[in-house]
Order: sequence, then structure tokens, then C-alpha cells
Amino acid sequence: MSLQIASVHKRFGEKQVLSGIHISIEKGTFLALLGPSGCGKTTLLQAIAGLTSIDEGKIMIDGTVVSESGREVPAEKRNIGMVFQDFALWPHMNVFENVAFGLKLRGIKGSELKTRVVETLSIFHMEEYVARYPHELSGGQKQRIAMARAIAPKPHLILMDEPLSSLDAGLRDEMRYELVRIFKSLNMTVVYVTHDQMEAMSMADQIVILKNGKCEQIGVPESLYYEPVSEYVARFMGAANILRKKGEPTESFIRPDDVQLIEFESADQLLSHQDQIVTGRILQCSFQGHKYRYFVDVPDFEKSIEVTYPQKIRIGEQVRLFIPLNKCREL
Repeated sequence: MSLQIASVHKRFGEKQVLSGIHISIEKGTFLALLGPSGCGKTTLLQAIAGLTSIDEGKIMIDGTVVSESGREVPAEKRNIGMVFQDFALWPHMNVFENVAFGLKLRGIKGSELKTRVVETLSIFHMEEYVARYPHELSGGQKQRIAMARAIAPKPHLILMDEPLSSLDAGLRDEMRYELVRIFKSLNMTVVYVTHDQMEAMSMADQIVILKNGKCEQIGVPESLYYEPVSEYVARFMGAANILRKKGEPTESFIRPDDVQLIEFESADQLLSHQDQIVTGRILQCSFQGHKYRYFVDVPDFEKSIEVTYPQKIRIGEQVRLFIPLNKCREL
């Protein structure tokens, strides 16, 4: 199933929530909508689902217009599966009944219903839990059942609104890889809302970064991380150094891991790159597990420069930084 969003606008009262959104993805694509709270990502997801109307533009599923100004195909006729942050499982229904709910609405019953439910649960290794109720399940198990319910009717499109945010960190990492495995094996098209850039980068084929209802940048995770079009994108995708020399108008960007910290006794090995070496003093130090994170005050630059290094260095100590020009990008 392909999805096209063409010049979509949405306003709530005086507030412009979506402004000229253009997105096009092919069948089997995992698309992440990434941005802070209030940027419009959930409103866009609801517009795709048919839960909110649009003021201008078009939304097309497999070339068929499902949303445009003055005309909306009802949500129940779009053949879309949805997964919510709070799971939204029916508390009075057991696992079998929850997964079977959407199938029954489509007229599936009898042996076919049972087969579809069990087959879907087996994808998530949850077929042994058919008689349990939601209150008897862990957070991860509830999420798997919510996913199973969404894909059981074999929808054209899966929409997910921060489905892992309520899980603990370890389980969240486990579920990321499990979801990608499942959706890729089923060749399903997915639109996934998140505010977590690591989640987006580790799961998505394409990422859309939204800012104030507009698409700030669209592309594969690597291009957004290493070639951001703005400081907003650079910082949202991870730790970033925005370099500006005092008195100069131009800015460049480099990731902290691409800056090399050189203790003075090791500096001679980079004599041929003296124009890319600056001197500063350690302002801050924090332990990150396998490395230390430093902020270095460099007199020539307006802001301190962030860098990582495997060894601990005292605050106030003088160091040199090698800033390779081939890793810098102008903004």
C-alpha cells in the first residue's frame, strides 16, 4: 500500500496545526514522524486515519483519495490498523476476544476467525495467552496483543502513536527490533509517531521531522543525522556542535563523536592538520558508561564544543581538539 500526502493544511481555530505537508511512501515503508510535543505529528496521524478532517490538500491511499477539503472517507472504510500509547485493550475481553474484535466487525466468524486469531498471535509468540485478560498481562504482553489486534484484519496501513513510550527502557529496546522484524516480514506500510530520535533512527526507513506543523526535513536516518538542513534538525537528531567563530556570520555543524580530543603529548601526530586543530580548556565532564562527555571552552568560538573521549581528564585542563573539515557541514 502506498501513501501520498499532498499539500495538507489543518487549522484549529486560529492555530495552524499543519501547513503544506508533502509526503509520499511506497508499500512496505516504515515511516517515522518525529518531532517535539505540539509539532503536529499526532494531528497528521489522525488525518491519515480519518479521525480528523483536513482543510486543504489531499491524502491518498493506493492512489485513491481518502481525504480532501469537504470530503472524507470514513475511518472504518480505510482499512487501517491503529496502535495507541495506552494499548486500548478491552478490559472485559480476553486476549482471543480482543484480537478477534476487528475481524468480527468485518464479518469473519467460525473456524476462519479462530484460525486468523491464532495465526496472528503466533507471530508475536502469544498464542498460549488466548484465555488471559489484560490485567493478567505485563506491559510488553499488552503491547504485543495491541499489535496483533491491529494487524489481524490485514490492513492496508498500520498507524502507531508512540506505542512504546509507556514501556521501560529495556523492554522498549526489545520491542523496537521485534516490531521491525514483524512488519518487514509482512511487508506492511507503517506510519509511526515518536518524539524519540533513537527510536526513529533504529526503526524507520524514512524519517519526517516536523516543526510547527511543517516538514523541516525528510529522508533516510543517515542523511538527517549527518546532513541536517538546519540547526533544529541537527539538534533534534542528537548531540550537535554548531560552530561559529567569534565575529563571523557563518555556522557549520559537526557531531561530537567526529571531533577528536588530543592530549598535548599526542598532538605531534597531527602536525599536518594544524589549521584544523584548536586549543581549549575542559569546562564540564560527565561519565557516559563506555566514554566521557566533555564540553571544551575554545576562545575562538562563541559556544563550547562537545566531544567524547574514553579517558577521564580533569576539569580545567588544557586540551587540543581536531575538527576535521571533511566532517563539517554548513547550515
